Amino acid sequence: MNRRAGAGWAAVRAAIAAAIVLGAALPLYLLLKQAITPERESFAWPPLWLPHRIVGTHLHAVFALPELRGAILLSLGIALLSAALATALGAMLGYAMARSGAGRAAGFGALTAARLLPMIAVAIPLAIGMGRVGLYDSPSGLGLALVHSALALPVAALMVYPAFAALPREVEEAAWLDGASPARVFVLIDLPQARGALAGAFVMAFILSWDEFGYALLIQVTHRTLPPLLYYYMVFGDVGAASALALLMMVPAVCLVIALGPMLRGAMAAGGLR
Repeated sequence: MNRRAGAGWAAVRAAIAAAIVLGAALPLYLLLKQAITPERESFAWPPLWLPHRIVGTHLHAVFALPELRGAILLSLGIALLSAALATALGAMLGYAMARSGAGRAAGFGALTAARLLPMIAVAIPLAIGMGRVGLYDSPSGLGLALVHSALALPVAALMVYPAFAALPREVEEAAWLDGASPARVFVLIDLPQARGALAGAFVMAFILSWDEFGYALLIQVTHRTLPPLLYYYMVFGDVGAASALALLMMVPAVCLVIALGPMLRGAMAAGGLR
């Protein structure tokens, strides 16, 4: 009876896992199908699940865009800078929350309050303020990178906080007794042990900036990043080109996850993002 019950639960878990994988893979498959098939197949009824004809017109139309190269470079620069800033600041905030009860209470309160504010409540005043200091619609995208850093900071802090909380204080105290400063202990001892959490925070911050649309639309009006460009195709109904551009947008995020994969897998194998 126990063996049958165990086999039944294993079958249920396998079915749930298969449903999750299918639910995640189906949108990606449809996106790929719309990017490489004629547009009439995308709107065919009943739906055509298998492509009848493969074309490269949508991909060619996207790569022929004169603003595509600039949008890719601008999006990459903004995402990398904002991810680096958010990870660095999040590491400091997460460490303060892990080592101090008052810092933990203040940090959780500030992070919660920051996430409760609706975007539209701060977007317009933020755009006005950036215009006064010359960061609005900047060709370098520095203003948008700072905004994305602020958006990703709560995520980064909450991801690294458990890793720092799990680190034993005895190692830090021994380093202090040997004459190491708190900053040196943090950089040379704590950060290397939390590299898995830092890698995860960097990936999440990068993806948040790479996909962010609202602030990118309001702050980068003429020097556009990729999400507003994708929105342009969606509004004008070019489903094939929009799908091709969406596939193109997935490439940097996937490459980043693959590049940092060993750090993430090593941290998870050790029992968590530490």
